[in-house]
Amino acid sequence: MKSAPLIFIHYGDAPYLRIVLRTAQLTNPGKRIVLLGDEANRKYARNVADFVPFEDLAFGADLSLFEKVFQPIQGSRHRFNKLNGTDFWLRFVFRRWFLIANFLEREGIDAFWTFDSDTLVLAPLAPREERLAAYDCTEQCRGECLNGYVASSRVARDFVRMINVLFLDEAYLQEQRDRLETHLGLAFNEMDAYREFRARAGIRSIRLSVPYEGEAFDDALAFAEDYEENPTKLVGRTTVKRLWTGPHGGLFARLKTGEGIRLLSANMSWMPLYLYRRLGLMAASPKAEVAIGPCTYSPLLSISYDEPLTDAALRRLRLRLAPVEKIASQFIRRFKPCP
Repeated sequence: MKSAPLIFIHYGDAPYLRIVLRTAQLTNPGKRIVLLGDEANRKYARNVADFVPFEDLAFGADLSLFEKVFQPIQGSRHRFNKLNGTDFWLRFVFRRWFLIANFLEREGIDAFWTFDSDTLVLAPLAPREERLAAYDCTEQCRGECLNGYVASSRVARDFVRMINVLFLDEAYLQEQRDRLETHLGLAFNEMDAYREFRARAGIRSIRLSVPYEGEAFDDALAFAEDYEENPTKLVGRTTVKRLWTGPHGGLFARLKTGEGIRLLSANMSWMPLYLYRRLGLMAASPKAEVAIGPCTYSPLLSISYDEPLTDAALRRLRLRLAPVEKIASQFIRRFKPCP
């Protein structure tokens, strides 16, 4: 049986991908690391991960049907400032699963791992697979999304077929529109589809964020409800988990009950680039993993969220230059030759 690869998928340029992929390579040198992406992010996979362009995976009847039936369904106040706009993003969060399913089929892969592309994998994954193999899949996003370990490629294929079933079900879609008349800032997305898939297909799943023998996979550093919070907010705005590290590395947090928890991954949504660099240093290679055991769970060295002086200076400079760059761009466009 093939080793379960670790798959990331991302469109557009994102400098943090370099750190995410290098950290995954450090902690899981025996695993195949894969980036499904486009020309804007191919460079980050060089010498670190296998790169597979989206166009190589755009095949099959399931994807063809999706392209015909997909429609963005969102509340009137839903905004998502991502590259290419909200409608493109809503299509992508569904479409990515068709690309993953096609990749698995083409490569003959069954079990696999996948995380959001802004997730630092901070520990070896293989030692955790035996426990998780008892389930069809694992979940993150507070139990709202299919993420982490998937025991069979059948789950991915069944999920994309369920997505198509839902987009063909006008009564179901109308229920979503009605819901979004109340929740104006939300949209129908792949997490809604996953919940429906889990219920209809009887999927056996488990949340990765639930601590097990003193360790857990992080849902997001900005999800701090059950954890001790950092004394100060990130850049004065965002509440985050308080973090520690030990003499051999590893990343730790503390539940409000006082129990220390090792975080095997860190979801970095809404986190600045300097924190990727800082937390990447806490990643545990298989060799270091041996030295990180339960005895090190008592809080150790506190990790600062403070912004480095150079990053702060550059951020302020960019803010000051933004109006100038806008005026310059408008001036240049005035002299752009006609096609």
